[in-house]
Amino acid sequence: MSPRFALVFATLLAACSGDDTTTADGGDDAAEEQALGNDASADAAQKDVGAAADGNSDATTQSGVPPFGSSSKGTGGANNVSGATQTAGTITYRLIVPASPSVPSPLLIVFSGTEGGATMTNNLIGVGPSTGTSGFIRAVLDGVVYNGNGAAGATVLDDLRAKYDIDNDRTYLLSESAGTTAGLQLGFHLREPYFAAYWVNDITASDSPAQTASQIGFAPWGQVGPGGDFTDANTVVAAMTSAGYRLPNPAPYAGSGAGTHGDPNQFIAAVSFFSGKTRK
Repeated sequence: MSPRFALVFATLLAACSGDDTTTADGGDDAAEEQALGNDASADAAQKDVGAAADGNSDATTQSGVPPFGSSSKGTGGANNVSGATQTAGTITYRLIVPASPSVPSPLLIVFSGTEGGATMTNNLIGVGPSTGTSGFIRAVLDGVVYNGNGAAGATVLDDLRAKYDIDNDRTYLLSESAGTTAGLQLGFHLREPYFAAYWVNDITASDSPAQTASQIGFAPWGQVGPGGDFTDANTVVAAMTSAGYRLPNPAPYAGSGAGTHGDPNQFIAAVSFFSGKTRK
């Protein structure tokens, strides 16, 4: 997020959570992402494909869809984690776990924007109570570090499913700005059947789901926060619609902040989107 939005987001977080110490940053500067470069994205995309191919600790159906009405049955993960850095193979991410998580637990995977993983983690903690996500396990990958690398998210997903009893029907994905391409890879190609809902926030690129709802056996929920990029937002919404995704009306998101990259109101709408959504 550009600096001019920092103060307003801090105010919104304080109003939502009662914590006036939260660092503000709901998005980032689109121009910064352009400077990342296509070569860096391509290199990152190849970096950890092998790590993501290790497989899950839990069974999946023959079509690769985790069984409906079941969970990963993972064990051994620590509770009461407030943004500590974790590693899965060569992948680094930040983790939020409630003191007493539900069993099974909903999981939200997040690719941050250029504000970085630490700030995104603080933002998620700050808006947790007001968005219905404070009971989620939440994992944050830095969208700049893993720009274009959806396989990194697959590695983190596998790691958490092995360590926690993750609800197969309440697993979600949020990508923001610099994390757009990695999120699209993960949500539309590498692990599409795993996600009940995917919000592409402050979008900077476009893509299409690899499979339709009929092919994966359920209709995922989808939405896009344009952040001013209405061309890519409309392209992805059309692709989701064609694939049979369930989208709210209107889609793309047209509420407060839709026309401005990094607006905190759009970020809060994005996080609020996941509560209560399931694959079936």
